[in-house]
Amino acid sequence: MIEASVMSAVTASFPVRRQDFGFEDVPRHWVDNDPFMTHLFNALSALFPDGERYFVASVRAVRDKVQDPQLQKDIGAFIGQEAMHAKEHGHFNEGAIRNGFDIKKLEGWTRSFLSVKDLPLLNNNRVHLAGTVALEHFTGILSAQLLKREDLVEAIDPTMRTLWAWHCIEENEHKAVAFDTYQQVYGKGAADYAVRMGTMALATVLVMVAIHAFIVELMREDKELTNLKSWAQGLNRLWGRQGMFTAIIPEYLDYFRPDFHPWQHDTNFLLRKWRKNLGFA
Repeated sequence: MIEASVMSAVTASFPVRRQDFGFEDVPRHWVDNDPFMTHLFNALSALFPDGERYFVASVRAVRDKVQDPQLQKDIGAFIGQEAMHAKEHGHFNEGAIRNGFDIKKLEGWTRSFLSVKDLPLLNNNRVHLAGTVALEHFTGILSAQLLKREDLVEAIDPTMRTLWAWHCIEENEHKAVAFDTYQQVYGKGAADYAVRMGTMALATVLVMVAIHAFIVELMREDKELTNLKSWAQGLNRLWGRQGMFTAIIPEYLDYFRPDFHPWQHDTNFLLRKWRKNLGFA
């Protein structure tokens, strides 16, 4: 056990920011007045409430095995930040429902994707935490990419811009917590590396299928399935030469290096810039 006096002398590396956004005035197409780009972000938001709760549960399940006081404090802040993300995106999703989009259906699909964790070979704390480590890497590099792309941030309606910038900041603040927890609890051996790589491969397939399936469903509900201009522009902004997903491929592949650590991708300059922009500590 960690001595209470040691714990009390340590503070978390990042804060938990209590938020309470309002979503009453969000326009129907709130990213660049475009259906595809709006539904990309709606799709991500549909993944977040249950996804964030899964992250929290997987880290909390092994927290008592962590002996490092600093990491213990950071786990507490990680749990606080992720719980706040789940709450705020849950509230936004309710607003999207008022706009006529069946986000509850998509949240159900998210739970179906996450149910793979209950398969016999995957239903253990090590694999669950490895899944969180993999998905936190994905959200971290995607969030950093959004913060780098001021054209995309500016394309987000002001009613939603702070929500996404705040979320992206915090994903980068805590991007190494699950990774460090995994390495402290399970080590850095070949077997532990293999578990992390296997879960990343599975997580990548599930996330990519989920995002694109959600976009298709939301475009269908929006009666925009035949909007070829929106599809072409949107897919180019994802997978084109300057696309968001194309741009993160090198950082995604870094995860497979045996000596990888999330802070090898130094995003402190982005954090300083966007904390200042939003008036955060």
